[in-house]
Amino acid sequence: MGSERTEKRRLGVVLSGGGARGFAHVGALRALNHIGIYPDFIVGVSMGAAVGATYALNDDWYDTLINMDISGFPPLPDFSTPGMMNYVKNLRVAQKAITGMYFGWGVGQPTADWGRAVLSDLTLNKPLEAGRIPIFATATDIVSGERVTFGSGPATDALYASAALAGILPPAEIDGRILVDGGYCDLAPVDVVRDAGADLVIVIDAATNLVQQRPSNGVQAMIRALEICQNEHTQLRFKSADLVIRPVIDPPVGVLEFRHKRRCAAAGTRAILQSRSALTALVRHSNLEIDRLSDQRP
Repeated sequence: MGSERTEKRRLGVVLSGGGARGFAHVGALRALNHIGIYPDFIVGVSMGAAVGATYALNDDWYDTLINMDISGFPPLPDFSTPGMMNYVKNLRVAQKAITGMYFGWGVGQPTADWGRAVLSDLTLNKPLEAGRIPIFATATDIVSGERVTFGSGPATDALYASAALAGILPPAEIDGRILVDGGYCDLAPVDVVRDAGADLVIVIDAATNLVQQRPSNGVQAMIRALEICQNEHTQLRFKSADLVIRPVIDPPVGVLEFRHKRRCAAAGTRAILQSRSALTALVRHSNLEIDRLSDQRP
């Protein structure tokens, strides 16, 4: 069996971030498995890291992710709904968010321990190296700006660091580094799975907001400006992948709008099924067997 394994070209899958949009990875991985494609390596960024690690470490990964507790995610102000009551309510939320950012690490600071507990539940409190396939998570050193990659050690620590949004959650302190969301320095760490041994790399890009909307206030304009900067950098990085698949989530979903997780997962499923011909052609052209060994299957 060992010699047969080494003859196969190995597949790496990159799962980008995107916050709640990252739930598209849940549907995408399930759809890949449904058509008989099983990754040999996964590298995840932010929410992509949480999904990838759960996939590798938890046999009941799909149901665990789809039913993930979302009660502790901090609310963000939403002034899109008319009415004085809504305006006053969201004004209070905005005041709390601003206060949290200026006098603490962010609006999500009180729920950081809850977030770690959720990550521990997802990954069964296992280390990354216990996965049935190699799984990597990336974070950003907020001091040096360098990318930091985790392939071993407690999954909870690595995933929290990878998903710690600046201004929302306190950064993680690991080995003397101050770490935040991996998407700030690199949303497309294709080289990580290449270096791990992947011959082919497929990227699932849930971070790019493909639906263009006109901003209606300063916060939306700021977020859109950051998206544009990030998108341009990401497109350059994605060029080193063999195939990039972008789930379309319409209407769009905000970073912390986890109540739409099932809709995002459905978008990931659709994206894979719509790309089935390209996936099959890539796999066949590369002599990568579609039916993987039974020990690879969740």
